[in-house]
Amino acid sequence: MKPPPVRVRIALLVLILAGAGVALASRFRRDDGEVRGSGVVEMDEIDVASRVGGRILRIAVGEGDSVRVGDTLAVLDQGEIAEAYIAQVAEAERAEAQALEIRRGPRAEQIRVARAELVAATTALDLATRDFERIEALFREQVVAQADYDRARSERESAAARHAAAADQLALLEEGNRREQILASRRAADAASATARGARSRLGELVLIAPARGVVLLRNFEPGELVQPGQPVVTLGNPDSLWIRVYVAAPHIEQVRLGAPVELRLEGISRNVYTGRVVEIANQAEFTPRAALTEEERANLVFGVKIVLDPSGGALKAGLPADAHIHSPGVPGRD
Repeated sequence: MKPPPVRVRIALLVLILAGAGVALASRFRRDDGEVRGSGVVEMDEIDVASRVGGRILRIAVGEGDSVRVGDTLAVLDQGEIAEAYIAQVAEAERAEAQALEIRRGPRAEQIRVARAELVAATTALDLATRDFERIEALFREQVVAQADYDRARSERESAAARHAAAADQLALLEEGNRREQILASRRAADAASATARGARSRLGELVLIAPARGVVLLRNFEPGELVQPGQPVVTLGNPDSLWIRVYVAAPHIEQVRLGAPVELRLEGISRNVYTGRVVEIANQAEFTPRAALTEEERANLVFGVKIVLDPSGGALKAGLPADAHIHSPGVPGRD
């Protein structure tokens, strides 16, 4: 049997290549204006860690347990943090009391005592002055010795200094504390309170709380083990926060819009149809991931598209392969 003419063979080859192109394009778009893509359902994960670290005293959950917001996951121990917190609280209380006392100013009893002290100092100064004047006159007549004269002069100077100090103290009390003193004491109290709050925050890091509702995927440590700051102790997953990333061929990416509705089907696993929406479209093209089935697909330029799935009541599971049908209203089908 003779081979077909060259022209016939070329025509057949063109038809075969065209058919292969149609088959490849069908993985990304249907004739009714839908864009298709395949991927694996994934789940948002949360690593729960402590900023201070410590030795694990207790882990309250196991892998597979369901947790709610605020549930205790683990308790760590670091004694010096608790002691530092107690010391900082005491310092904050002391600074606050001092600031309050300075703001209120001197009490009436303090002013009365200062006035009495000034009266006594004035009387002592008068007596010392009269004694000095008498001794000085006798010294000039050479009746008393030099030592007596020096003693009298020293007592008068001491009495004068006491009188000046008493007068200054009374003046300060009657004037009250200066604005600068009050402001400085207030700032010192605020600083001590801020330090105490920081110590309280570090103390709170020793109890790990679930930040969201979910399921415990991993328990990374056991009681008695030492955890460094930032090391995840428990990993949570949210079964109601599922998503899938599909790859759309470059010729069809213009059909996809942010917010576009999506239908998800688990081919060969379930006949149910799940819904979602497009939340992210890659700005840069890349080659089809190596997970693609054929060499031809791996040679194509594609754009990653992230789809957030609506809650399915637990029907959808992470790790399931799925086909996404992205609706593109108003866009015509394949040319």
